[in-house]
Amino acid sequence: MGPKSLNLPRPLSHSSISLYAECPQKYKFRYIDRIPEKPKHYFSFGSSVHTALEYFYGAKEPPAPTLEQVLAYYKEHWISAGYKSQTQEEQYRENGEEILTLFYRKHAPEYHIPLFVEYNFNMEVGGVPVTGKVDRVDRLPDGRFSVVDYKTGKALAKDRIATDEQLTMYQLACEKLLGAEVCRLSFYHLPSLTEHVAERRGTNLIKKLEGKIVSTAEAISRGEFSPTPEEKKCFWCDYKPLCPVYKAQDAPPPAAFASEEDVSALIDRYGDICAQSKALDEEARSLKDEIIALFEKKGYVRAFGRKYEAIRAAGERWEFPDKKKFLEFLKDEGLYERVLAPSGPKVRELLDDAGLDSAVKKKLAALAEKVETSELKVQPL
Repeated sequence: MGPKSLNLPRPLSHSSISLYAECPQKYKFRYIDRIPEKPKHYFSFGSSVHTALEYFYGAKEPPAPTLEQVLAYYKEHWISAGYKSQTQEEQYRENGEEILTLFYRKHAPEYHIPLFVEYNFNMEVGGVPVTGKVDRVDRLPDGRFSVVDYKTGKALAKDRIATDEQLTMYQLACEKLLGAEVCRLSFYHLPSLTEHVAERRGTNLIKKLEGKIVSTAEAISRGEFSPTPEEKKCFWCDYKPLCPVYKAQDAPPPAAFASEEDVSALIDRYGDICAQSKALDEEARSLKDEIIALFEKKGYVRAFGRKYEAIRAAGERWEFPDKKKFLEFLKDEGLYERVLAPSGPKVRELLDDAGLDSAVKKKLAALAEKVETSELKVQPL
């Protein structure tokens, strides 16, 4: 199949190629039927932190923005979609502040203006349109490029950096479009402030990726969207209720947008629902706080309405009035590497550690402040 006969719904990207490799049917739902997936809190968190780092490195000239400015920008552009509860969202928001604070203290003294921040690229590979975005491109003193991609998730596998196709695609794009050699590729794991570095890709990995891009485009153009079910990945898939593996074969397929008028109507409807949802969320939060206050006043743990029951679950979180003093204490006691930041869950782990000296635990607890919290669970009777 030649380039002119390709029929793609959109340019390929690293994420869409990976999605097709994971499950062609899932790719069809996402990019051809245009059915959005549910918001995921880890995507929202990653985007929020990335946006703050884009602001940090986006200055036109030195000096760098202040830490206060970076954190203010982070809060202003925080993305709330996908979190299961206010408590979970607040924990992630605080974690992001800690990550950005430590990143700033480590890199502000050596601050430089990158060649590109959030570099958007569009290119063709074997006649296939390919698009993507590189978090940061630095020009080194010798004129070559360093490519940096930020990661906010779990710790990276040790051998991933050497062959990861995302970095291979970034090298291919930068060299093809910017006209200089990439000599350094890295994943920067933000939670641990660890930069995993690899040398530039050789010809074999480049050719392998180019072949995968072309073969994926050709398979999509041929309409090859057979599902590839696996118990573990299907369990978490948002499209499971629509998938022919789990649904009757004669069920009607999800409808794609038919016209601009349909799109316009759907956008307006979506906007109205979002506005209503926001208002309802605010009312729900207010009612929740009022119910919790009444539960605390009357000493209730459980109460009933006509249609629902409410259960109050007590919890706690740790706060740190003087974070600088707290970090200094961790460093003095050789505990810094186990915590890396004022983090409630990590401090709880230290306090529960039977091997930690009791005097150190006592000082640790004195530098933190335990705050009682209440969660409300409501379910139908």
